[in-house]
Amino acid sequence: MLAMWVPELPFQLACGRNGSLRGRPLAFLSPESPRSPTLWFVNRLGRAEGLAPGQPMDQALRAAPGLGVLDPSPQVWWEAQAELGTLLQHWTPQGQLLRLGEALVELQGTQRLFGPLPDTAERIRRELAARHGWESHGGLSLSATAAQFAAHAEHRLERVVEGAEATFLAPEPLRRLPDLAPRLHERFRRLGLRSFGDLQPVPLPVLAELTNPTLAPDLRARVRGEDRPRLPLLTERPGHARHGWRLQPPRLPEEVALAVRCLDWLWSDPRHPRTLVLRWWDVDGEPHAWRAEPEDLAAPPLVLARRIQQAFLALATRRLLVREVELRLAWGLGRERSLFEDPRNAKLDRLEPALARLRRRFPDQAVRPGWMGKGA
Repeated sequence: MLAMWVPELPFQLACGRNGSLRGRPLAFLSPESPRSPTLWFVNRLGRAEGLAPGQPMDQALRAAPGLGVLDPSPQVWWEAQAELGTLLQHWTPQGQLLRLGEALVELQGTQRLFGPLPDTAERIRRELAARHGWESHGGLSLSATAAQFAAHAEHRLERVVEGAEATFLAPEPLRRLPDLAPRLHERFRRLGLRSFGDLQPVPLPVLAELTNPTLAPDLRARVRGEDRPRLPLLTERPGHARHGWRLQPPRLPEEVALAVRCLDWLWSDPRHPRTLVLRWWDVDGEPHAWRAEPEDLAAPPLVLARRIQQAFLALATRRLLVREVELRLAWGLGRERSLFEDPRNAKLDRLEPALARLRRRFPDQAVRPGWMGKGA
């Protein structure tokens, strides 16, 4: 299993656009404090000079006169994260994008295609540098936790051999487990359990009493380096697409230009959508969803984009800011191809290129796909 880490990805993107920013303390402005500007993300050079997130900008400039203050562009960061996933898809179909600039992929089984696993990991690291100019680090191990910690060792490629996972993880402090609840951190601290090595010999029944029976087996496997998760697919299922939009800062529903964004998404693939689901989340994390009706899907993209916007405004009645929007589409027949394909479905699939050309040629006309008349 390979963990890839592009440290400080937002700052690397900024330095790639403006080379004069390299070697300087940098910070992004917080998008949620326009009246009293404060720092949001601070790079390592800034933290070395005493800067910290949440610090007022005027104090930061007095403490570090050479500070470069940048405007946040979260959508560009998420697109870069998606580009990282796209690049990794060329090497393996299984993987998972974690925090910004981090990914975990499964390389077992690719030896016959790309050779030994360390060589493959080094080639991926070099490709990130050649294609995007990103400096990255890799960690290779059978354990997902050990691979992630090895990547954060900040060597070009750190390899943890089989059987040495527990020894490698033993000195790591438990506070480096990001998804462990603060109350559990405090409980472990009071008991004198501060590192992975302190927790490794704890029997499973005792650990279940300290945490809970559901969490204990997974936690024990992670601190011992015995976790072997089955990673999902990096790609969408065939015939499906997902488009996400993170809003920074969060906005009121009427301030979200959803029609323009949806039109871009619909035009990114000219095939006819079979299903369309719009999902969005408030700042408090509550999810909402809207599913398009068949008559909506038969409308031209210009009309469909406006209908999506109208449905969104009609359902977003809570006076809360919108944090994230996602559009899920199933193209064409909207399902995977089976081994024994129905001849009618195969014929309808062959019509998709012609439908795409018609939609391009007549953008203001409804082009009805063949499967809409299939039931009749």
